[in-house]
Amino acid sequence: MPDAPLRVGILGLGRSGWNIHADAIAEHDGFDVTAVADPVEDRRGEARERFGCATYTEPEELLANADVDVVVVASPSHTHVPLTITALEAGRHVVVEKPFAGTAAEVDQMIAAAKAADRVLTCYQPRRLDADFEYVQEVLASGRLGDLVMVRRTSHRFQRRADWQMLRKYGGGELSNTVPHLMDQVLLLLGDGPIEVYADLRHTVGLGDAEDHVKLCLRGGSGPLADIESSFCVALPQPAWQLSGTTGALVGDGTTFTLRWFDPDSLGALELNEGPAAGRRYGTGEQISWEEEVRTLGRRTRSAALRYYDKLESTLREGAEVFVTAASVRRQIQIIEDARRQTGFA
Repeated sequence: MPDAPLRVGILGLGRSGWNIHADAIAEHDGFDVTAVADPVEDRRGEARERFGCATYTEPEELLANADVDVVVVASPSHTHVPLTITALEAGRHVVVEKPFAGTAAEVDQMIAAAKAADRVLTCYQPRRLDADFEYVQEVLASGRLGDLVMVRRTSHRFQRRADWQMLRKYGGGELSNTVPHLMDQVLLLLGDGPIEVYADLRHTVGLGDAEDHVKLCLRGGSGPLADIESSFCVALPQPAWQLSGTTGALVGDGTTFTLRWFDPDSLGALELNEGPAAGRRYGTGEQISWEEEVRTLGRRTRSAALRYYDKLESTLREGAEVFVTAASVRRQIQIIEDARRQTGFA
């Protein structure tokens, strides 16, 4: 592609379309917002004033008439699949906000459409670039935790929501909104392979009929057990990250982390005693020399949203690998679909 900024059309100017994508593109030298679609006139007026762009009431109008290279699908969740397929068939590269789709079969349709059109299809999963996730990966790569036994990832708060994202008919619920970010990180830690899932979904303190409390337990082969909780009914939040391994543990709130570990080579060999416990006491009396480190993560000079668009630009201009592939997101969607089926929230 030429060096001129890539032309972007945004479908939907709500929280994600405006506060995330429009803001990031406005700061990025490689992209320009040249067209938007939203049914609310005030939002279209804001976009015209800010970007001098073409505006449309309906997304289909933009896809049929706007001269854009990339389409960002940030419309309500239940519209993502049809609009994505239409955009791909119109020859546009597509960035889809989460939730990517409602079912794995829909993801397959989107992938087929992208392949037929020879266009890039990707999902907006910027939490792969968050400082806390990168630090967790750094700790795991260091080997200080030993063999990983358990991963716990949470998003706890108490809030009574009463908006469209609390309605199943619009693709609402925590499985569509917060969980994809958490699960994306966890699945990258678990690695490839089939995943067994246990789910507990509940509608608790909000209005509507979608789940606002999610508990997922994921197990892949002989690897660690992963525990994901995303809930609007937890008044005393627990740590965002908890990882335990055979030689250490890591706990953090996303900003400040405590790492505790020991050197396994510093321990002597144990001898199994099958007889009566000496002194009627259990344990070997072994003293472990623990090391501890507290790390407070600093803020990055470039946001995760901008770095996501950096990677997208490299893909579109230089042919770099797609940062978030549709296949990787399909794995999430399959788990979400299974969780809903298990719990009657399908």
